[in-house]
Amino acid sequence: MSLTLAAPATAQTDAALRVAILQDDPGAIAGAIRAGADPRAVGENGSPLAIAAMSGKARAVRALLDLGADPAAPGPNGGNAVSAAFFAMNGVALLGRDEAPEPARRAAALDVLRAIAARGVGLDVLMRLGPTSMTPLMQAAEAGAVDVVQILLQAGANPNAVNGGRYSALDYAVDRAPSWAALPQDGRAEIVRALLAKGARRDRAGADGVTPLARARRTGNAEVIAALEGG
Repeated sequence: MSLTLAAPATAQTDAALRVAILQDDPGAIAGAIRAGADPRAVGENGSPLAIAAMSGKARAVRALLDLGADPAAPGPNGGNAVSAAFFAMNGVALLGRDEAPEPARRAAALDVLRAIAARGVGLDVLMRLGPTSMTPLMQAAEAGAVDVVQILLQAGANPNAVNGGRYSALDYAVDRAPSWAALPQDGRAEIVRALLAKGARRDRAGADGVTPLARARRTGNAEVIAALEGG
């Protein structure tokens, strides 16, 4: 008589997948999925892809995408896998919130975003951030992250998406940098030009009735004002 081993319990395979993700181990990820873990499952912390994204695990992100993970699956705060890249450890590096920035860590964070954004899915999903909500492009524009803005626009992010306050990425780009912004802020005019090149509307006012140009004049960045005026 031959004995047949029972398939591992779902909880065990899902746990193995989580460990493999946190170890950034594509081989172990593939093994866990072959053993029965579902790369499209959604737990209390979101999908496996969202967990990999917010943890800054670029190899895990690519492996999961190759094995059928869904970029549109839920992530934290009402977002998805793209917005998960702006959350937790990866978000800190991506948006320059580090007290002591590490170039290698930020490069990995950019790789995470690039891999997910390239699928072109859910780029404009709003994620709750305190009393407001923002798309990934809004967050990148606010932080002054030129490279992040470029990745998102190239992937097809909508520069005219607005949140509940009717503010767009252009509004955030022309405003003053937030107090936590640690990235170089001399690229804000480049962000404005990139948004305008993709069709961002400079004439639409937010809930406060202020247009991007009026907002820029309040801020006083001459290069940003010139970009908005077409100079």
